[in-house]
Amino acid sequence: MDQAPKIILSLLGLLVSVIFHEQMHARVAWWLGDPTGKNDNRLSWNPIHHIDPFMTILLPVVLYFGSGGRFVFGGAKPVMINPLNFRNPSLGMCLSAAAGPLSNFFLAALGFGAFIGLFHAIPSIIMVNGEITWNGFFFLTFIFTNVILGTFNILPLPGLDGSRILRHFLPTGLRAMLDALEPYAIFITMILVYLGASGVIVPIIDLVRRALTGAMGASGGDAALALFGR
Repeated sequence: MDQAPKIILSLLGLLVSVIFHEQMHARVAWWLGDPTGKNDNRLSWNPIHHIDPFMTILLPVVLYFGSGGRFVFGGAKPVMINPLNFRNPSLGMCLSAAAGPLSNFFLAALGFGAFIGLFHAIPSIIMVNGEITWNGFFFLTFIFTNVILGTFNILPLPGLDGSRILRHFLPTGLRAMLDALEPYAIFITMILVYLGASGVIVPIIDLVRRALTGAMGASGGDAALALFGR
């Protein structure tokens, strides 16, 4: 497969996945009583409303070229939420934070179901002559992108959705400690990821690989996973 279409399809899947993730943060907060994200246009599909000049553009570019392509880290513009608008501020923050990664797991499951369904119902859409089509490639990258986004963001690291979920279940003293780390959260998490904290994602990715092989059969699974270096 040519690299240019692969990059375009991968970025398209990433864009849809990230925007949906951010929308769900704002949507659940709105359902629970806080319209801040809605008023900030975070329910929009327009990427402009979800781009942060530093987190989305500058930081990933600097890290990518600074590390020679070995390390990249970034994110969308955080959805602003006012917990004072919730009946239960701590629970409201927990649920609106959880909505992001859960939305990615939902999209991954949806993509997996569509991919396997088409593979068995109309095989030529997914595979031709033992090779994955561009349609199949898009579905696969979409599945893996959402699994990675969901798993990474639910980690209880400072600044990630997982830390905001965890905060709800912590005693007051530990909540205060977590809040004190918030201004430095992005740098702490970036260092932890560089040191290998995101390695916990690997078993989840292996689980998806095994699920693909099981659902497609050995030959189909091998062709699909060959696209990602197995």
